Amino acid sequence: MTFAVVYPKDIERLRIEKRSILVDIRSRNDYRDGHWEGAINYPEEDIEDYTKVLLKKRPIIVYCQHGGSSMQLARLLGRNGYDVGSVVGGYEAMRKYKEGKK
Repeated sequence: MTFAVVYPKDIERLRIEKRSILVDIRSRNDYRDGHWEGAINYPEEDIEDYTKVLLKKRPIIVYCQHGGSSMQLARLLGRNGYDVGSVVGGYEAMRKYKEGKK
């Protein structure tokens, strides 16, 4: 299917327009410490289960702490038929974007 880069400013629009699922691939502890509202936590170490849980018919946006791991995962999922995007800069960029909106 497709692989795309997603900027923090576009996350909410894509979630609404495409009904995208937002997936935080950081550890459970990092997720508990803070995450984007509405994101589900599916740690990267559980990658073997991704294809069993995530549906190819729903667009997916993944993010990690800084963007590198989610970019690799998005490419892998894209090659396997998913419509997937990775957040540029990861949670750090998302957090800075959200703080800038206050």
